Order: sequence, then structure tokens, then C-alpha cells
Amino acid sequence: MPSKWVLESDLIFLEPAARFAGLNPNAVRAYPGPTRVAALIYPTPFCQKSIDFMRTLSHLVARNRSFELFLVTVNSESDLRETDRTRIYPVLDDQTIALLATINESDSLSLAEQSRRVEDVLERLKRRASNALRDEIARLYDKDGR
Repeated sequence: MPSKWVLESDLIFLEPAARFAGLNPNAVRAYPGPTRVAALIYPTPFCQKSIDFMRTLSHLVARNRSFELFLVTVNSESDLRETDRTRIYPVLDDQTIALLATINESDSLSLAEQSRRVEDVLERLKRRASNALRDEIARLYDKDGR
């Protein structure tokens, strides 16, 4: 069964992030109901390249926006009904992982490892974005000083 990555965030944050990545506006799907939660799913016809998905994610991370990242298994490429959904980020706390381990130890350990890897990558993205912003500001002030 195929897997999809699902990035969920508030619509007000996800739309500009997808626009920053150069994605078609149809790539962001708002969920029905009173909340303003929306999703970007990779791969889909409107988000076919992993780099675009990662640019969207990095935009949220660099601006310290809240989001959730899921790995979803669907029936098929033509039938996107979910058969399994695993939250990868935010990382589950140790108590929740321990509770899940009592149900299925191997899956919970895999989930914990995936979550920690994603957390490490996101931390690196934050540092890189912060450094890039600092450098850009320094260049702006350096141009003004000359």
C-alpha cells in the first residue's frame, strides 16, 4: 500500500508556506468544519516533488509555526482512503511511547526513532533559517553603512 506524508497546520500559516514553495494553491486543502486546519499531502498531483513539500515545511519551521506531520498509508494511488496514520511530529512524550510499547513494542520503538529523526532535522532547519536571516540582515545593514 502506498504511503503519503501529510503536513497539517492552520490555514493562515499553511497557505503562505505553500505559496513560498511555489505550489499551486489547490495543493492546500482546508478541512471542513469550524476549525481552520488545512493539509498538504505529498505525493499528490498538486505536490509531486519532495523538495516543494520540504520547502513548505521549512517555511513553517523557520517561522516557528505550529504543525503536525503524519505518515499515512492509503488503499491505493486512486483510492486515498487512509488505512493507517502515524503522527511523526510533534514527538510523543516518553510516557506515551512507553504506554504504546505495552501494546506493540516494535512499532512504538520505530515511531519514537522516526519522531526523533524528524525532530533533529527540524532543529537543523531552524538553525539554518536563523543563520540565513541573520546573514541577510547583516547584508542589509552593511549596504546602508556604505
